Amino acid sequence: MIPDVNVLVAAFRTEHEAHRIATKWLQTTRQKCRIGSETLTLVPVVISGFLRVVTNSRIFQEPEAIEDAVEFIDGILSSPGATLSTTGQDWPLFRSKLLRNNLQGSKVTDAWIASIVESLSEHLVTLDRDFIRLLPKSDLTILR
Repeated sequence: MIPDVNVLVAAFRTEHEAHRIATKWLQTTRQKCRIGSETLTLVPVVISGFLRVVTNSRIFQEPEAIEDAVEFIDGILSSPGATLSTTGQDWPLFRSKLLRNNLQGSKVTDAWIASIVESLSEHLVTLDRDFIRLLPKSDLTILR
């Protein structure tokens, strides 16, 4: 499972409207990782997006200190079964999604995340319904 930026932000920020559901998903997934029944994969574009959002004073009146945000990511990565993955095989998929769907602006990052998920044969967990047009249903969970 690869969590999207919004899932990590929601789990981290207690005032987020989806905090409970994101925290529950993250805790459950980490428990499943400990027993080997699930994987939890973080990818650099998601980590970067998470750090950019939670430390941004234009988004949050009281942004997080970078040390606290990094500690949150380190905590996830220190969980048994959690990994940091990089690819490099995602460019052809990314390029195709961008051109096929005529994506621009903020949708570019969504296409990149979807391409990484696809190239790693992973599963994305998100709060963002925009991924419906970027990934097959079998590769996508939208938390509600």
